[in-house]
Amino acid sequence: MGELLEVKPYEPYLATKNSGLYVFLGPEVLLPWEEVGDGRLVGRAGNRFVVYVEVDPNLLGEDHPLRGLKKGERALWGLALARPVIRRRSSLVFAVERPYEGPFRHICIPPLGESRWWVYKNRYPLNLPRELFGVWMYRDFGTYILDRGFVREYSGKDDVVTTHWPMSYCKAVLGVRFGLVRREDVKCCEDVPRLWPSPLGSPMSIPGSGSLVGVELPVVRRPRGYLKVGSWLAWHRVLGLLDGGRWVLLGDDGLYEAVFTPTVKEPLEVFGEVGYVKVLKPYEGDVDDVASPCGAPRLVACVEDTKEALVAAGHRCEAEGGIPHVFLGDIYTVSLGREAIDWPLTDPCTAGLHPGELRVDG
Repeated sequence: MGELLEVKPYEPYLATKNSGLYVFLGPEVLLPWEEVGDGRLVGRAGNRFVVYVEVDPNLLGEDHPLRGLKKGERALWGLALARPVIRRRSSLVFAVERPYEGPFRHICIPPLGESRWWVYKNRYPLNLPRELFGVWMYRDFGTYILDRGFVREYSGKDDVVTTHWPMSYCKAVLGVRFGLVRREDVKCCEDVPRLWPSPLGSPMSIPGSGSLVGVELPVVRRPRGYLKVGSWLAWHRVLGLLDGGRWVLLGDDGLYEAVFTPTVKEPLEVFGEVGYVKVLKPYEGDVDDVASPCGAPRLVACVEDTKEALVAAGHRCEAEGGIPHVFLGDIYTVSLGREAIDWPLTDPCTAGLHPGELRVDG
């Protein structure tokens, strides 16, 4: 099957023109994710990556550690730790080591335009109900966005999700937006265009020019809406968190590092202004060191910011208990707590989402 070259995680040269997510299950099993069942990169933990896998148990030996995954009707599934290796003259491969249930840093997910509610459609939904069919005009490789009160197909200049580029979502989208990457300079390397969610690639820094340094933005917790930072919804304008807990804000001129200071004793127990973020300096680190919320970009809460648009698009904002949430591009609704709408004061990774939903495609 070709020589495997083990490499250290996050090395820049891994983002070759053939970078793709494959799942390497053992010394004799190396299959594309479509054949294994499913394999998706969702985050990082320590010096390893975290992947979601669905595995045919017939591919595994009796003592294979992945037999510790959860048992589904047709496959074993769950999160697992993986290390990157390279097949000589071929693709980046993730060698899946063992099941993993601990904390992890979610991959960086950018907004498209002004919204981080979007979905990349790469298949036609055969079970699409009549009420959704008239609004979701699905076709292969289309990106749809919830923005300004309705769901629409997106065609902005930073819509690079449909192209198989050797870089992560944040590097591709933000690199184009801020002029670090030119679309015409990136050659498509597959017959079927696709951008894989890899945090690998040459480091990319997009520091702001300084316009927000020193600014203090109020943080407002709302009973029926997403958390606000100044006039922005935090879900869209806070790119994510750093390991030390600082926030990374997406400004009009680049990224900024900020720190949250509460002004009430228990910020998650009251509504209204609960604190402020002070912008400290431009963020000069790699964009892929920023952890975006689990569920982004497809997870959308049915609240006053979104409900009208979701219902108009044919989604049912109804669920027993908790707050109804939908996944753009799918027909079902789930009931969750306030983990998403109060982010980044809360952590959606603890909301009980199925790990298979931590993806951008529907």
